Amino acid sequence: MVQLKYFGDSRDYFKYDLITHVLSNDLVSSYAFVPMLTSHRDDSEGNKTPNHIKGKSKKLLSFIQNCSSKDLEHWKEWLTPFVDKYITAHPVNEKFFKDDNRKKYWESLTNIINAENALVFVDPDTGLETGTPTYLKEMGREKYILNGELRDLYNVLDDSSVLMIYQHLSYDKHKHEDDVNKKINQAIKASECPYVMAYREDDLAFLLGIIYFTPTSLQNTNTMIC
Repeated sequence: MVQLKYFGDSRDYFKYDLITHVLSNDLVSSYAFVPMLTSHRDDSEGNKTPNHIKGKSKKLLSFIQNCSSKDLEHWKEWLTPFVDKYITAHPVNEKFFKDDNRKKYWESLTNIINAENALVFVDPDTGLETGTPTYLKEMGREKYILNGELRDLYNVLDDSSVLMIYQHLSYDKHKHEDDVNKKINQAIKASECPYVMAYREDDLAFLLGIIYFTPTSLQNTNTMIC
């Protein structure tokens, strides 16, 4: 999720259109949301207003436009009709992810991550760790899921559930396919999960399967890029 100021932006529109599609196809009965919310930063980002894109839900866009505040509780209102159970961190707008409290953060959300028959969506700023330890520190380690954390997430994931993780890609569109392949391989190596898949659109990807996901189905293959 990154920061509350990003609520309802163009990336949220893409992300929740995909999530809605998955949940509306009855692949799982529950939705478990791990926002990885970070503290506010004063910068010029977070102002990408969503516009309707062919094939995406007009009702979702209208819902976002009618939200009177930047509040993660709005997603519960939107998604509850599609699932039997909606689970998230509490208080969802105040539970921040910081580098110095990583272990405590994950431990406090174990009951969310190991929810049964759930789409478990973990929403970091950037995605899986990348680069050297020095690079991670310079960029802000709180923006990433570390390889060891991915392994721990997979280890507590219920057999009936699917883990979905947000992944930001390079701004260079010519590198997107290569980026996704690298992240798929990184996820397989870090978690030892046999089935890792990806759904990509522009510079965003969602890595799922038993650990990462495709928008149409969980196909029985090791890797997939849509």
